[in-house]
Amino acid sequence: MRVPRRRTSRDHGSRPRVHLVVQPTVSHYREPLLRRLLASTRLDVDLVGRYRNSEGSAADRIQSASPELLEQVTPLRFLSWGELWWERGQVGAVLSGRHDAYVLAGRIYTLSAWAALLAGRLTGRTVLLWGHGWKRPEDGLKRRLRLAFYALCDGLLVYGDRAHDLGRSYGVAEEKIAVVYNSIYSEDQLAEGPAEERPEPGHPGEDPARGAEAARRPTLIYSSRLTARHRLDTLAEALEMMPARTRPRVLVVGDGVERPRLERRFAEAEVDAEFLGAVYDLPTLRRLYAQADAAVSIGGAGLNVTQALSLGVPVVAEDGNPDSSPEIEAVIDGETGRLYRSGDPESLREVLQELVEDPAGLRRMARRGLEVVRERYTAERHAEAMEEAILAFLDARGAPRRTRIA
Repeated sequence: MRVPRRRTSRDHGSRPRVHLVVQPTVSHYREPLLRRLLASTRLDVDLVGRYRNSEGSAADRIQSASPELLEQVTPLRFLSWGELWWERGQVGAVLSGRHDAYVLAGRIYTLSAWAALLAGRLTGRTVLLWGHGWKRPEDGLKRRLRLAFYALCDGLLVYGDRAHDLGRSYGVAEEKIAVVYNSIYSEDQLAEGPAEERPEPGHPGEDPARGAEAARRPTLIYSSRLTARHRLDTLAEALEMMPARTRPRVLVVGDGVERPRLERRFAEAEVDAEFLGAVYDLPTLRRLYAQADAAVSIGGAGLNVTQALSLGVPVVAEDGNPDSSPEIEAVIDGETGRLYRSGDPESLREVLQELVEDPAGLRRMARRGLEVVRERYTAERHAEAMEEAILAFLDARGAPRRTRIA
């Protein structure tokens, strides 16, 4: 179900109450979406969620949302046994019947989600799942397990069109899948146009000769956590094969356990790479992306794609990487960026060489990328699609509406 955009209004007393588990955590990038859901005029939303991915190492953690927003989110506690989780309070929430709809994180290894879905079946509650759905084709036991999990819910809120199409191919009813896409920024945070600013030579702390050279050279930006899974070595290898006089410099935004090794690898490849650490401040990110001709996504793509396109920079990403999240759908080859063969440094080198020789094409792709973000990937579009989906699923069930009691 591609959610239609309805323009309806409901009086405050008839707004459905929704219990919503934030997927995956109440992180900084979820804040624009959550603020719009809390301000909804059509739903009365109660948020529950983990404040941070505390199961990760300190270097790999993602920054939480602001303290002001966290005060409006009920902390979610959970137990874990390897991949298996139990989220406390979710089964009881469904059994309580205090809400019209329950939107849970759609993770098949969360045992409490299975139990909450069964509780919903037994009590007639509307229980929905929110998440990636399918990121790649599945078969065998995992496909059967996921289909059994989804069969228990009343609707799926998925991030992309591919998840919708895979679900349909596996026999899930069209009306049970709503594509709501994903977001990181609100409309007023987007760039106005392609990023074209270049660093001024001789800024404080920089050698003037090096600054003038950098101002003339193409610049790439990479933004993600620095882990083995992201395989940033591929970029170092691709750039190492380019002639030194045309070799772009690289801005690396992110941190992780692989950072020391990667710094050595780029130095050995004689690539001018500046490792900046994790950056969450939007004005700083704007300045960094304004220096870039293109953003590079190595390994599985995700919200780094949306971030780059939102800030006016086209994206170079792997084609067909099984770890890519649905945001990869925003990279339309030749329109909003370029795709290269997964894990192939030579293919990446060829694509980068073509791009740095076509600045007009880069600007065209940047403009188209901003259009795609405005159409699907802003916090406003994301919140509206979620509202529409939840209301549609409630209407389909003909569920009675509860109102908040002061």
